[in-house]
Amino acid sequence: MALPFGLGAAVSAGLYKLQNEPDISFSSFLLFLGVAMSITAFPVLARILAELKLLRTNVGAITMASGLINDCTAWVLLALVVALMNSSGGIEALYVFLTAVGFTLFVLFIIGPLYRKLCHYTQSYENGPSPLLMTVTLMMVMISAFVTNIIGIHAIFGGFLAGVIVPHENDLSIKITEKIEDMVNIVFLPLYFTLSGLKTQIGLLDSGAVWGYVILVIFLACFGKIVGCTAAAKLCGMTYRESFTVGFLMNCKGLVELIVLNIGHDAGVLNDQIFVIMVMMALITTFMTTPGVIYLYPEWYQKQQQQLQHHRESSSIPSNSIDVIVHEKGDDDDSTSIGQPPAYCLVSLINHIELTPSMMTLMQLLYPFQMYALRLLELTQRTSTVMTFKKKEFGQDDVILNVLRTFSNMLLGRCLETHLDFCNVGEIMKTVANYGQEVHADMILIPVLLADTSRGLEWVQEIFSLNSSCDVGVWVDRGSFGQSPEETQIAVVLSKESRATILSFVLQLLKQRNEKKIKLTVLSTEPDDWMTTEEKSYVAHYLVFDHVGSIATLLHTRPYDLIIVGRPQQQQEEDEKRMPITVSHRSLSSSSSMNASQQQQDNRRDYEAAFGFVGAQMLLQEEFRNTSVLVVQAKSESSS
Repeated sequence: MALPFGLGAAVSAGLYKLQNEPDISFSSFLLFLGVAMSITAFPVLARILAELKLLRTNVGAITMASGLINDCTAWVLLALVVALMNSSGGIEALYVFLTAVGFTLFVLFIIGPLYRKLCHYTQSYENGPSPLLMTVTLMMVMISAFVTNIIGIHAIFGGFLAGVIVPHENDLSIKITEKIEDMVNIVFLPLYFTLSGLKTQIGLLDSGAVWGYVILVIFLACFGKIVGCTAAAKLCGMTYRESFTVGFLMNCKGLVELIVLNIGHDAGVLNDQIFVIMVMMALITTFMTTPGVIYLYPEWYQKQQQQLQHHRESSSIPSNSIDVIVHEKGDDDDSTSIGQPPAYCLVSLINHIELTPSMMTLMQLLYPFQMYALRLLELTQRTSTVMTFKKKEFGQDDVILNVLRTFSNMLLGRCLETHLDFCNVGEIMKTVANYGQEVHADMILIPVLLADTSRGLEWVQEIFSLNSSCDVGVWVDRGSFGQSPEETQIAVVLSKESRATILSFVLQLLKQRNEKKIKLTVLSTEPDDWMTTEEKSYVAHYLVFDHVGSIATLLHTRPYDLIIVGRPQQQQEEDEKRMPITVSHRSLSSSSSMNASQQQQDNRRDYEAAFGFVGAQMLLQEEFRNTSVLVVQAKSESSS
């Protein structure tokens, strides 16, 4: 912070001459420019780190800590500068400063404990903020802002003090933010940007000298933050890429800089022309942050650093790490014992509480395998989302993952590996594929609900279009698997494209479960000559079909609890060539006007586009309405 403050003080001499207003004290102008040049937008910084998935990395942790200290120091200096600007002499400035300190102590040590007692009285910790607590909170913010404005510093410092005393226990601060952030984002924030835009007169940049100062201010702002923070990060042992990334992140000015500039403009320290120059600097430094970080700290480099860190810390990481720590299965993984083959590894995605029963059934079926439960929450534009992501307890208090862990520990006798993360809606599949690659998954197996048929089928197509380095499967639970007390009937439909994948999966399951209650039926277009003697020993019935239309007839001989089929890789391309997918655009009115046969044909085509011909046949046949279906697509040669 010292380097950009010094550079801001240096450039203030030229800007003070350009402003040419002797009524403004040069010392106040110098201090204000130094503070404005050293600002880092902490909220914007947290948002950028969350979107780039750097918040929980080493770079993110160091940047957040540095940004927090930087912002606190800058706001204290800014309060001092405002006090000096609003006073006519040294005694008055001292009076303003001591009054501000006294009011701060009053809020922290008198109002704070009373506010905590009110939280307990209204049971806001357990049930969320009550109407009484929200009323008191808003009144406290307004009164505190009014008092600080009368004192002579600024109303924003009163709001800041009111926010400091809000407790963080039981996520109360996040719940209060959730209640007020819509009003702030919809009404107050646009109004603030509108007022800032009205004050910004681009036409005042009307000469070469002024544009020279614009370029100089931008250069000094970037040089001070990037060089200073990069050097500090490098001295702390970070790599050059990580150090420059920290420098670019700390160079972000954002909304906080606009707030500071508006304070200076309202106080008369900055005239309209200097205000425009500083706004240009704030916009440029903010816009360049995200592209610079993406270029300096790409995903491949992050993965490389994670692997190096994993190898350095492999001896100290416990084998039962869960939640935020990503467990990687390497050569020295404890899950592989000497003389035994490595455990089959699966990653499953659960994003809705309605999928919990299906996930439990899947865990019951695949309990010998190493399973990772991944839960992704949407990274929205709300401030409360980023606040939730920054919590230390993030991932440990998620209801769905806690239920699955308890189910796994108590009923299956093993620990379930879980991971909770935020991502944008359009990056869900990419995040799943990256996580599967990190844990070296053999298959990504995702349970789905088909209650909302149109959205459900589109979601299935997105799953199978996943560009993953492992096999992909979709689990449709019909509530029948595992209910038979005597034996479980599993049918496997093999094709040339998925024969090796499905058979390997099923045989490993039978070997590791070592149960005789599972009766396996195999359907194939070829005789069983290609199977080994060991593989044949696990098969109770082997049926040969000549065309896919006869599969349903062969399966009618006995009731099955689970049917496993393959989906060819080229299925999606063939269906896209044959007809456009218009599931999401079909309205209720158009559906009602169609005759029943045409609607059934369209429904069948939609299912075939999502699950393949055989998978659609198993899901649409009335005889299999109580049979769970697992559709597996083998990984492509390019991804492998």
